Amino acid sequence: MAKVLIAGCGDLGAGLATELVAQGHTVTGIRRTKRDFPDGVNGLTGDLVEMGDDMLPDADLIFLIMTPNGRNEASYRAAYFDTAQVLIRRYQSTAKPPTVFFISSTSVYGQSQGEWIDETTLAQPESVTAKVLLETEMALSAALPSVAVRCSGIYGAGRFRLLEKVQSEDSWQANSWTNRIHRDDVVSALVLLAQCALTDKTLPQHVIVTDQTPVSMWEVKLWLATCLGVNVAVNDNTQFVPTSGKRIQGQYLFSQGWVLRYPSYVAGYHALIKAFLSAS
Repeated sequence: MAKVLIAGCGDLGAGLATELVAQGHTVTGIRRTKRDFPDGVNGLTGDLVEMGDDMLPDADLIFLIMTPNGRNEASYRAAYFDTAQVLIRRYQSTAKPPTVFFISSTSVYGQSQGEWIDETTLAQPESVTAKVLLETEMALSAALPSVAVRCSGIYGAGRFRLLEKVQSEDSWQANSWTNRIHRDDVVSALVLLAQCALTDKTLPQHVIVTDQTPVSMWEVKLWLATCLGVNVAVNDNTQFVPTSGKRIQGQYLFSQGWVLRYPSYVAGYHALIKAFLSAS
């Protein structure tokens, strides 16, 4: 069994930790402030950047799953690049450096004219936040065995932001392509990647985690508005063909036997809508 460190044991990390503990692995989780961890997890509470090397355990696998405090360069640098530097400092010179899975984002693909994107596509970030993500990916890959796990928009239990926007009946912004992945499918992807690493399979430098169903944002909003019984807030119905965004698909995980629980937003949003209406 392996020693696993989950740096950022929030929603995704806790789901991953639960699965790995059930498989018999020794799991240490780090949370910045909260002290609740899944059963069987060795919990550490504190800011990773402020932790000394002696606080970080030996590890075979590391999952870096951070959440920035804001959507700006400084917040992203603190959450991603600075935490990666701590892991590099602690583990780079160990006898057998651990494999690091850095949970990144498909925002590193700056293409936005409806292009099809896959794992052979060159990352060309446009935003300052996406540039920090790619910089972090590159820093880790230069120092440690690592895989950048590039996730499209994550939705799932408790993530009501889009539902709230649709229910508000505020005017919809310009239409674009959107790509999504359910939180539970992200967890299953990370578990599969752990299994690949522990069985010494050759890992790519990056993988894409998405539900393979790129869709028009207005199509998603129209379906949600219908389910919620609210008005369709469209002022210009000539924009139903997306003029921006990208269409993303991945191959590696499926080549390793990954099976999606929620292969589209329609499958994934039913339970979420029910919970949202119950909480309203």
